[in-house]
Amino acid sequence: MKRLSYTIRSTPVQINIVETVDDLSRFYLFVRDNRQLLGWDTETTGLDWWSDDFRVRLVQFGTADESWVLPVELDSHFTDAAVWALGFASQLVAHNGTFDMHAMEAACGLPMEAVAPKSLDTKLLAHLVDPRALKEGGSGLRLEELTAYYLCTRTAAEVKGSASQIARRLKVSRAEMWKAVDLTDDEYLLYAGCDPVLAYRLCARLLPQVPPRSRRAGLISWEHRLAHITAKIERTGYLLDVDYALEQIAALASEQRGWQAIAAEHGVENVASTRQVAQALIERGIKIPGRTKTGLPKVDDALLASYPDDPLCQAVIRAKRAGKWRTTWFENAVLNRDSNDRVHASINSCQARTARMTITGAVAAQTFPASSSFVRHEFLADEGDVSVSIDYGNMELRVLAAYSQDPVMLDAFRDGKDLHQITADAAGVPRKVGKMANFLTVFGGGPKALAQQAGISLELARATLAAFNETYRGVGRLADRLTREAKRSGYIYTATGRRLPVDKHRAYSALNYFIQSSSRDITARALIELDKAGFTPHVRLPIHDELVFSFPRERAGELAEQAARIMEITIRGVLIPAEPEIGDRSWGSILDLADSKH
Repeated sequence: MKRLSYTIRSTPVQINIVETVDDLSRFYLFVRDNRQLLGWDTETTGLDWWSDDFRVRLVQFGTADESWVLPVELDSHFTDAAVWALGFASQLVAHNGTFDMHAMEAACGLPMEAVAPKSLDTKLLAHLVDPRALKEGGSGLRLEELTAYYLCTRTAAEVKGSASQIARRLKVSRAEMWKAVDLTDDEYLLYAGCDPVLAYRLCARLLPQVPPRSRRAGLISWEHRLAHITAKIERTGYLLDVDYALEQIAALASEQRGWQAIAAEHGVENVASTRQVAQALIERGIKIPGRTKTGLPKVDDALLASYPDDPLCQAVIRAKRAGKWRTTWFENAVLNRDSNDRVHASINSCQARTARMTITGAVAAQTFPASSSFVRHEFLADEGDVSVSIDYGNMELRVLAAYSQDPVMLDAFRDGKDLHQITADAAGVPRKVGKMANFLTVFGGGPKALAQQAGISLELARATLAAFNETYRGVGRLADRLTREAKRSGYIYTATGRRLPVDKHRAYSALNYFIQSSSRDITARALIELDKAGFTPHVRLPIHDELVFSFPRERAGELAEQAARIMEITIRGVLIPAEPEIGDRSWGSILDLADSKH
């Protein structure tokens, strides 16, 4: 038995590292004595839990002042002990525990379903307490940030910051360090042994701070259940059309080389070098008004795009774009696929200030061009299946109508009138400008944003938004109420009981937060109800107001209709409809339909 000692805010913490099978007897006693709640964590070879060479190296368990570290990589007895402890504990708490559940399932054979129902996640609890990022004035959601904010700044710096120090000492990258570090390394063992202690302590700090209104609304269990559902979607993964992806990689690489050659003809050997591009532009007589923080000429896409007829500007834009598309959308998927050619997205089920989900990793779905099938063609429904997309029709505007109870909006949605045309007619502008005004009200944006997006004068943009406010007076009343609430208390509550901090100097954003968060919760509810009905194995991705499915071809129509009806919801008399579209095998085929809504 090896022991390390550490102090968190003058409280001693003992870290026990199991070295032999004989040491396990005391570990078993520790688990039995603390089974009501155990903190836990894993240390692995990386984040790619789907890879064949992925391994769990350590599994750690802890309370407020003691932890045990099991080097499961060394002995199957240690693995068995870790699996037993996870099964025996009445309740568990981890930070970002979804990853640890993936890890234990992939490397140790413990199904997520055995752990998730009795798990608390301090990342989710922290979001319910304060969803703001550190840069927004909040606590942040990373363990290092939360440790500094709620527990101990010294521990955050010394222990959570030690991973980078270990990597420097070993002269490897941080990503490589997790495989390279020796299991007997004291700094690594201290890092590992403190994690379950920090999760345990954070749980004790955060649980009482979850707003009573959020507790009564059941948001703690709601968010944990949703996180488990999105973890199951991650586990299933999305089948990759490798041949198509490789074709696009080759085509984009060729395109990139072509534009780089044109840039070179105009004096730029490296389009990624701001200094080279700036110098070449200046020599061509192009003025660069902006400056970077270091005082260098600022060359960005906006500047380059403002010279559509300049061959160098266009070459730089297109070369960089081709390279970015190639690496982000295609190479990323190919390089991160599993042995069955499936890619596994990272779905952050509760992320932005409004709790909107984000998708990162091998399937950067939220960055795909909205109306293009180009990237989506690389993702396939399973063999014998077709791709189905079900999205909500005008979700945000219908949510706005429901909660504002504006009579003009209610009448438009009840009778199937064109809300965008109503706005346009009121302002005397084309329908597309009316549509932009409607969505800017929901997503946040004033006259300047409308003028830029619609290509109209600032004066006309102001008049258009004024016409919106005059036409939909109920929206103004809702906005005023939320703004007053935000100015008074610094936050608002959504209908689902979620507390959303609102910066008092930006209290006008309260309406945007309210609508965005309420819309997110409609999608969250849909995922939960679909899971109850057994649809989760068919779900491939949730993207804001859209869910993508893989359904058996012969039952696609029937299952799509069933899923759409489950997703639909009526709020305060306003139907939020869900509409299915059935494509062929690739996700992109849906967007290629003649009558596609995308």
